[in-house]
Amino acid sequence: MRGPGDEPKAAFMTAFIPAVLAAGLLSWPVAGNDDTTQLIEQAYAYNRAGMIAMSKAEFDDAIDQFQKAAELVPDYGITRRGLRYTPNFMIGWAHEKTGRDVDACRSFRRFLDLAPHQWMEEEKADHARQYLGRHCPELQRQSLPEHSYGL
Repeated sequence: MRGPGDEPKAAFMTAFIPAVLAAGLLSWPVAGNDDTTQLIEQAYAYNRAGMIAMSKAEFDDAIDQFQKAAELVPDYGITRRGLRYTPNFMIGWAHEKTGRDVDACRSFRRFLDLAPHQWMEEEKADHARQYLGRHCPELQRQSLPEHSYGL
């Protein structure tokens, strides 16, 4: 189901992914072709499997599924699907649930560094920053000013 903000997101991804590819920041097929659609669908399936594992408190399995999704498609790159919880954020949250502070800190730092700031939900960015501040202040350096993100 499409939401009211899907068109701006789709427009952004149409510009964002080719720019990231051109800069050599990740290897991913050009948006719009069949390979990309298959990658997005596979990443969505892994992310969904991770959410199911989280709901069962199977955190190690969830981490594995979210990592597979994140390797295929960057956060917020899973388009044409309703996706509230992105892989990199969820990896951090699953590590948090298991008490693996160092891994959670690294994952939340990665989420803050990699997710497109204009798409990042305020509550996720705040949660990640607060966790970093409480558990690993050496990684808290802020790559975004407060509340410079949003949908």
